[in-house]
Amino acid sequence: MNARVTYDHLKTIREKRIEQLLSKAVIIDPSFTISKVISIMNESDTYDVFCMKGNSCFTINARDLLAARDILKMKVGSLLRRIQPLSKSSTLEETAAMLTHYRMRSVPVVDKNQIIGTVKAKNIIELLAQHSLNWITANTILTPNPITIDSKELLSKARKIIMSNRIDHVPVINNGKISNVITTMHLLPLLIPSERKGSDEKGLNPSRRLDSQIGNIGSSRIPQCNTNDSLDTVIGSILKANTSCCLLTLWGNLHGIITYGDLFNLLEKKISSEVPLYIMGLPEDLNNADIVKTKFQKIIKNLTKVYPEVEEARASIKIIHETASERKNYEVTVRVLTPYETHNYTEMGRDLSKIFDTLGQRVIRTLSQRSKKRWKMSIRKIDKSKIF
Repeated sequence: MNARVTYDHLKTIREKRIEQLLSKAVIIDPSFTISKVISIMNESDTYDVFCMKGNSCFTINARDLLAARDILKMKVGSLLRRIQPLSKSSTLEETAAMLTHYRMRSVPVVDKNQIIGTVKAKNIIELLAQHSLNWITANTILTPNPITIDSKELLSKARKIIMSNRIDHVPVINNGKISNVITTMHLLPLLIPSERKGSDEKGLNPSRRLDSQIGNIGSSRIPQCNTNDSLDTVIGSILKANTSCCLLTLWGNLHGIITYGDLFNLLEKKISSEVPLYIMGLPEDLNNADIVKTKFQKIIKNLTKVYPEVEEARASIKIIHETASERKNYEVTVRVLTPYETHNYTEMGRDLSKIFDTLGQRVIRTLSQRSKKRWKMSIRKIDKSKIF
């Protein structure tokens, strides 16, 4: 994928204002019980819900709710997290950054302390479908080696995988082949206790429902494409199936997965630098946004001194919500592209500035060692008889 060509090609999408893309927001009250919120999300078929407290905007999503306990009595207010909403003048580039940063599927738009709507991830994917991306192959943006689960495993294990790995899609294997994909939205309704009181149900008991085998629970309509297919094909398949992911196969074997989040990376922000730099998931209103950009630039500038083969670099910043704490936890991934291979580095922590310091040390240390090894190998291959 030529990042510069893609960046220029998608300029009109990145700069598009969001006013004409607003959808109705699903609003909740902090006093609602968790079971009521789950019911609202199921009925509305929405991954995120929102509320306002004074001039602050809060949200909760489906994956956060999977960890909830005592959902019949517990109020959702204790699990809500504060987020920075969009304004009517925001662009889709800003929207994509927020969706990535907060790991959401819709971003609220606030005007005069009122939520006036949301911009959905699907809206952005539909716009991408209108701009030919046939020169980009799926294998350049896919997430490789997705975690899978056997259909005979328990639903509780699928829930644990989703929560511990912070993912939303788990392909299900039946007799060696992919039969379906179980997602957060498939598990969420199972948390609501059954209202049946027969001998099999024994009243309200959600835990027993999660102790059943996965079987065919999930979606069997998840599209599958080849790793060499174009993004036009992948995006078209996702929209046609009305799903949020596409599985990628190579020679009949599962090789990767593309989700909304992978597609949002096409709208990453470009940073001025000699080496093309792109950053995703960094809201401009973040207190140390400029510091983060400067540190990323410095990392790659120093890297090129010891590893001049760097063609481009990308950084992705995501926030990890901890329901038991108000403090933020970040996950930062830096991807360095060279003519030989792509190098990925991930760090987690509470201080973005320190995370980039640590990543800088790791990137420069490991790639400078690789450069020295390759130089030694090149020297060994020289025919000394031709030197003298």
